[in-house]
Amino acid sequence: MSLIPSTHTAETLTKRFSDPVINSVVDVFKYFVGTTAELEKIVKIDEAPRYDMSSAIEVNGPGKGIVVVNVPRELISKAVSLLIDESLADDEHVLTDFSCELSNMIAGQAKKAVDHMGFRLGHPTEIESENIDNLYPPEAGSLCGLFNTGIGPVVVFFGFVGQLGDIIDYEEEDAEKKRIMIIEPDESNRALFKGLLHERYIVETAATVEEAFMDAAIHTPDLILLDIDAHGGAHAESVKYIKHSPFVGDVEVLVMTSNRSTTAIIQAFNYGANDYILKTDFTKQILVGKIERAFGRTPVLKEANAVLS
Repeated sequence: MSLIPSTHTAETLTKRFSDPVINSVVDVFKYFVGTTAELEKIVKIDEAPRYDMSSAIEVNGPGKGIVVVNVPRELISKAVSLLIDESLADDEHVLTDFSCELSNMIAGQAKKAVDHMGFRLGHPTEIESENIDNLYPPEAGSLCGLFNTGIGPVVVFFGFVGQLGDIIDYEEEDAEKKRIMIIEPDESNRALFKGLLHERYIVETAATVEEAFMDAAIHTPDLILLDIDAHGGAHAESVKYIKHSPFVGDVEVLVMTSNRSTTAIIQAFNYGANDYILKTDFTKQILVGKIERAFGRTPVLKEANAVLS
């Protein structure tokens, strides 16, 4: 049964929704990135180019839809150089995160305009560009905006379907659940992260690195989530102690921080961290996506036609 009311076709919803998204893309590049941006033309989904990096934003409200922001890697690299640090312009983890952050800025800028129409925007999630077409079956009434910016082309897909379900699911492995150690001094934060992850993983928690080492001597984790905000952000140095530990030296480390400053993150990378997560800006999908990527298990899209009924 369709989730779209009979008075609103998917094509009508797409047309209502497209203008705020288009305006948002132009504004984000003009005011946040500091470069020019203009809409070149609107085309059908199958006429649009496909670039390297994509992130999807789920839309709920009068209908259920998806916005996908698709950009070349070179554009993200230039944006990272402009807005963060030129030294990070070739860092794959940073580029992936900033691709989602760019989509997040576009969604945030569009939010006020779509709120009064009843639309709600989710948090961007990284997807594979070759899977874009799975999201937009012919009946979606989908459109695609082609933009020229001062640092490269941008493609934005938008459309609504009757019933799409979750954008992202993850392949379930038949193997035993992976074990994750969360090192977080704040008890409430430990409970939060454990609550988000316990269904999918075996989750252990510790308030300190030393406490985690005691547990690791009995149960070696497959991955460590380490909060680095303690001691004024100097806790990034704990990555070094983990990497030199006989118990967990080979275990991948994802650091968590509320600080957008690159200094602590770069320091953590220098000590051996594999990736980072902004605690103020993540959802369960992003958290699990980062963990699965660390395990080498890539998030996969649900087949659209499997849920369109």
